[in-house]
Amino acid sequence: MVMELEVTVTPRETHVWAPRPQAAQELRRELTEAGYLVRDADPWGLDTAGLIPDGEHLEFDPARIFDVGIGADANATLHALVDSGHTLIWHRWQTRLSRKVWGVPVAIPRRGRPRAGGTETATHFGTTVRSTRGLGLRISRDVYATINKRSSSPRWHRDDNPELWDALDSVYEDAEHRILTDEWCEEHRERALQNFDLNMAHFASLDRDEFERALRSAVASQRGMVEVKDLTNWDGVAGLYVMVLDEYAQVYVGATNGWTGIAKRVRQHWTTQKQFDRLIFGDVDKSIISIDSYRALDTTRIFALKTESSFADENDLLEQFPAKFTLNRLRGGNDAVRLAGFLGVGAVMRSREFATDAPSTTELDPA
Repeated sequence: MVMELEVTVTPRETHVWAPRPQAAQELRRELTEAGYLVRDADPWGLDTAGLIPDGEHLEFDPARIFDVGIGADANATLHALVDSGHTLIWHRWQTRLSRKVWGVPVAIPRRGRPRAGGTETATHFGTTVRSTRGLGLRISRDVYATINKRSSSPRWHRDDNPELWDALDSVYEDAEHRILTDEWCEEHRERALQNFDLNMAHFASLDRDEFERALRSAVASQRGMVEVKDLTNWDGVAGLYVMVLDEYAQVYVGATNGWTGIAKRVRQHWTTQKQFDRLIFGDVDKSIISIDSYRALDTTRIFALKTESSFADENDLLEQFPAKFTLNRLRGGNDAVRLAGFLGVGAVMRSREFATDAPSTTELDPA
């Protein structure tokens, strides 16, 4: 399938942006097998060149972007893409546009022209929200478990843990443990969709009046917590926040410092895509769908409290809600990281209790 591929360039790298992660994976494989230079994408160069607009760092999705280098390497790889029928077009971040890069033609987009991946926009809590990577503005089963073969785990080596490395060999198709096998990905996708359906059935079973009472009680327990109408008023504000997803009778409780701020932290949840290999956290029949899998319009109300002790109070607020109404996968607060370090992540993991007799199936974590 021929595609329109977006391009960004800095003095040290040339990034190719595919419309979707799956397309990027296929292109990377084809190019690598043909002997062309393909490297992992890193936003550092764009950031250093000042090409990433404020508030848009999360638009840089390494799952659908790859680096083809500069000079002769970039020329050869880009020519290979064009020769295969693909069209190169400048990404909207690129400010100085020319008709060619490294000797290969690149189209200049018309003003007002839609992005290659397609976007939806809406005004939500006083800000403009955009769909990215074809995910839409509401969670959807159709794109929830789109396969991405690249591991999201930090790089590690066999010397770090030989026994675990060897046990996971069958999960990866490369010697560096960066590319997951097709078999693992297909099985993981099936498990992720099974878990998705369990969560949706759980939401449908919940009493909405009970949920509203729990929400009001929790908010009332925090003196000074107010409902947010305009997120821009919370830029750079440290504190606690509660994202309410009324359709699913769920909340997410979070905390942030002033350097990030409540507004930016909420927008990060809306624009982040939970990594494919981390969709399941723990057991298939106990895993909670991550807040980062929901989209902007799934959040229907927001409550916030300005406080410098947000992390100290986060878990107390979370515990005000019955677990069945919460999306937090981990307990909150300052102690969570320390507990995980001493006792393992299981000590701070939160899980879902589904009304099901299905046997527990433990998910293999490729990390």
